[in-house]
Amino acid sequence: MWMIATETPADLVPSWIEAIATLVGVVVALAAIVFTVVQLRLTSRQMRETAIQEAQNSEAQTRPYVGIDIVPGLAGAGSMDIIIENHGRTTARDIRMSLVGDTFRAQSDGDVIGEALGRLFATGFDLAPGARRRVFWQIPADKNSSPRGHMGTPVAAGIAIVYDWAPGDDRPVRNYADSIEYDLTEYPKLIPMPSIGATAQGASPETQSRNLLHVLRAIAANLAEIRR
Repeated sequence: MWMIATETPADLVPSWIEAIATLVGVVVALAAIVFTVVQLRLTSRQMRETAIQEAQNSEAQTRPYVGIDIVPGLAGAGSMDIIIENHGRTTARDIRMSLVGDTFRAQSDGDVIGEALGRLFATGFDLAPGARRRVFWQIPADKNSSPRGHMGTPVAAGIAIVYDWAPGDDRPVRNYADSIEYDLTEYPKLIPMPSIGATAQGASPETQSRNLLHVLRAIAANLAEIRR
């Protein structure tokens, strides 16, 4: 008995088509792998960037911020004081200050302030959150006083300040630096001064009342200066 051979549908597909189909499958699988690897890398990078940003935000919220302000002095007309204040939430450590391109030195023969400032700011000091330090900055020359020469610092210069922050965990100590320029050529001339009014004896009650009001205003103004 003779048997008639029959062809299945698979037998009708040319071998080169099978090869192409296999190759396409391999390419698709490789593309999927590459896509997965890329996504994993992107996710990992985003996680690192997020962690870094969170660390920076945490540092920005908790680190100390030391500010400098030069204000009318308590020593009298024309004098200027400097205030160093920590506006941050943690203690600023080892604060040091210097003059940019210059040194703290005597500005005249009788000046004891300039060199004292140099000794003060060469030795690091700490400031707790909200704490501040106020000292003489400069006292202009006055022919009616002794000593008569300019004392303290130059009329115009730059101030450099450096300080540290210890986070208190495994992170290393952070170092910060800042600088400002100042020019006190005109500023002291424009500072309003309190007036006490007339002081002549035998003044009328109305004049005496006005004088008393001037005195009270002067006291209030000078008390306010303490916090400037």
